[in-house]
Amino acid sequence: MLKPQGADRTLQVLHYVAPLAVIAYFTVAKTAAACLLQRPSKRSGSPHKRHVAVSVLLLLIATCVAQGIIYIRQAVSAFVPPPSEDRCIYALLATFTYGSLLLGLLENKKLLWHVYVGSWLIGLTGEVACTALQALEIETTYSSLQTALHATRCLLLLILTLTGAISILADRQASVKKQDDYEPLLINANHGNGHAVSPSANADYGATNGTTSAKVAVDDDNSDDDFDVDSDSEEPAQDKELKKQQRKRLEDSGNWLNYLLDFKVFIPMLWPSRDRFVQACLAVVILVLVAGRFLNVLVPSALGKLTNQLAESAGGGAVPWHQLGVWMLLSWLNSSAGIYLVKSLAELPVQQFAFKSIGSTAFRHIMGLSMDFHNEKNSGELIRAVDQGQNLQGLLEFMAFQVGPMFLDLIIAFVYVYTLFDIYMTLILLAIGLSYVYIGAKTTSWSIKQRRRFNTALRNESKVQNEAINNWQTVSHFNRSAYEVDRYRTTLDEFNSAEWRYYVAYYMGSSAQSFVMLVGRLAAHALAVYRVSQGRAPLGHFVTLTAYWRSVEGPLAQVSWSIRRVSQMLTDSERLLQLMLTQSSITDAPNATELVIKAGEVSFNHVEFSYDPRKPTLKDVSFTAKSGQTVALVGETGGGKSTILKLLYRYYDVNGGSICIDGQDIRHVTLDSLRESFGMVPQDPSLFNVSLMDNIKYARLDATDEEVKEACRAAAIHDKIETFPDSYASKVGERGVKLSGGELQRVAIARAILRQPQIVLLDEATSMIDAETEALIQKAFRRLSADRTTFVVAHRLSTIQHADLILVVSDGKIVERGTHEELFRQGGKYVALWSKQLSKDVKDVGQALQVAREDETLVEIDTEDPGLPHPRD
Repeated sequence: MLKPQGADRTLQVLHYVAPLAVIAYFTVAKTAAACLLQRPSKRSGSPHKRHVAVSVLLLLIATCVAQGIIYIRQAVSAFVPPPSEDRCIYALLATFTYGSLLLGLLENKKLLWHVYVGSWLIGLTGEVACTALQALEIETTYSSLQTALHATRCLLLLILTLTGAISILADRQASVKKQDDYEPLLINANHGNGHAVSPSANADYGATNGTTSAKVAVDDDNSDDDFDVDSDSEEPAQDKELKKQQRKRLEDSGNWLNYLLDFKVFIPMLWPSRDRFVQACLAVVILVLVAGRFLNVLVPSALGKLTNQLAESAGGGAVPWHQLGVWMLLSWLNSSAGIYLVKSLAELPVQQFAFKSIGSTAFRHIMGLSMDFHNEKNSGELIRAVDQGQNLQGLLEFMAFQVGPMFLDLIIAFVYVYTLFDIYMTLILLAIGLSYVYIGAKTTSWSIKQRRRFNTALRNESKVQNEAINNWQTVSHFNRSAYEVDRYRTTLDEFNSAEWRYYVAYYMGSSAQSFVMLVGRLAAHALAVYRVSQGRAPLGHFVTLTAYWRSVEGPLAQVSWSIRRVSQMLTDSERLLQLMLTQSSITDAPNATELVIKAGEVSFNHVEFSYDPRKPTLKDVSFTAKSGQTVALVGETGGGKSTILKLLYRYYDVNGGSICIDGQDIRHVTLDSLRESFGMVPQDPSLFNVSLMDNIKYARLDATDEEVKEACRAAAIHDKIETFPDSYASKVGERGVKLSGGELQRVAIARAILRQPQIVLLDEATSMIDAETEALIQKAFRRLSADRTTFVVAHRLSTIQHADLILVVSDGKIVERGTHEELFRQGGKYVALWSKQLSKDVKDVGQALQVAREDETLVEIDTEDPGLPHPRD
């Protein structure tokens, strides 16, 4: 048995440690459960279990309050000594601790019971020790009551611990039993042959009621119904979808640590490893933040010392210049004209570095992604991803330069007010701080629902207004002006109602927080006045507390907002993270070499390809384009002609076979060297909204103005450009909308001519050009394709009559091949295509086109009617 003195000292320590150990375990366990994504099962939400736990906890808190009342009676009694500080602190901490556990039980319908059981077990251990040590005291009425209360708490905590442990075991046994019942059901219902089959194997064919119920039972423990993503719906629907993706990726990661590890891809963008100037600026910012923490304490402390000095020398005529000067100097340093001016100037290069690094890296990544990604992309989403992703810079800055110092200020405040007065002042700050944050979190959760309705009403009001104005003619045609006015007035009423509810919730929450802060300030100052009046603290400490209180209120006011801000920044960064984690399906092979073109011979060897595995696009395509040949691809729309060019350009990789240039498999050469060898005239050319000169020079950046004009002459567009008011300096509009279709195609042809490629790709390059201009361009094409391997995709068959090799593509296969004369002699698919363009029977076409060179010329003239339809691939 411990000696009374040793027992008393141990009891004093336990009075501090016991309740703090419970709340520490509870906080750590809850945090760990959140990080590990632990979720309660549906069985954990049994109302009976919660009611029992709540009732017992209420009795437990009542014993703590009763013990506090006993201590108050002792303090005011003249016949017994007042209670020691540790006992009063114990009563307060125990009430707060078990009150927090009670609040958790009341707020959550589904509970992670192991968190509470562990807390109760730690509490029970502490209470048993306190009861044993309390029983060693000299027996008095008060000590007997305290021992009885300790013993009662031991019994209540034992009941809670045992009840919780039994519930956990029962839940686990029920879960195992359900799973055992489920597995035989699957085997009996689905596996008559006794072989194991995946439970999802027959998912497409539906499930019986039995299997459905069983699966639900198994999935109870993994239910994510309670996993809700905080959103105030200020973002459109795609942002909500992004948050669902964020939640899914978090679940797939297994815990928050693994989830956040994916953000390591941003570290090289954010850390200025090679920029010494930015590193120096970052060091300055950190030094200022450290200095600011000291100044937050030194300024009010200096004011308190000045007050004490004035109180001592008041009326004597002596001026405390030293204390006054120190206070004024520290006040200047702590102002926006002092060290924080240096911080603002130093932060700017750091912010600019991160902004540039994130933006350029993300943009380079987007431009390097393959065609399958860009075909599915939403340009607005990509731009928004880069724009919002740059919030990651703000996130790290916010966490390091605002949130970190904010929590550090709170810790310093608790310690500093303790040194000024006593632990009671620290408890006041702690109680006020936790209450402030809790009210902020709850009112935010409450007002966010109203915010959703408010934003929905706001968007609906704008939508109705814009639709009515934009469709004024339709409204007028049907004489529905009055109807639209009534509809708009209804949306305004809904908006006003939603706005009123939102701001009432917002202002009520804000007022509740302000009231808590006011109560805290008054309580702290009342205690300070009491201590000063008792002579236990000098007057300067009261002034110091008054001046320092701003350093307490500021961080507390930012806590709730900071949590919301960090959550939003993480969501914004998630958009860019998902983009950065997207990998291009077309990349250079590890041992890729530069493409070397000597002759320009292109071979397709048994090429197989499909955009969707369920539907082949190309089937066993084989042909060879010899050096300098012109190969034409013709056929009906959707046959696969343009796909052949895309595979050659390596927008996609073949699924089978190979494509070789001069014997080099294009998958084994670098993308840059491959694509640098081509000159492409696409079916739908697109221009930048800059001058014509700059657009054409885009094909060869070092080209001279004269070379550009020569290329335009060859493309029969030079004279037209000269008629423009600004000639080659004319801007073409977004994607070239200021040019006609024919002008746009001729500019694209001029770009291809200027590029001077080794292999020419023409994808329906003359579909929007009249017959007269086409004749001029055909001459330009002949000059462009001279001694170059050329591929032409065309629907206007008159443009490819002179091709060295014509491939007729149908349903992903090459069904005919040969020259124009050879294909007409065959009288097959090629002749059928001619008949459709001429609106004649195949027989008539064969008679009209007797394969003589003179007759071909007549056909060319006859088919160059710009009024003929020209379907696109």
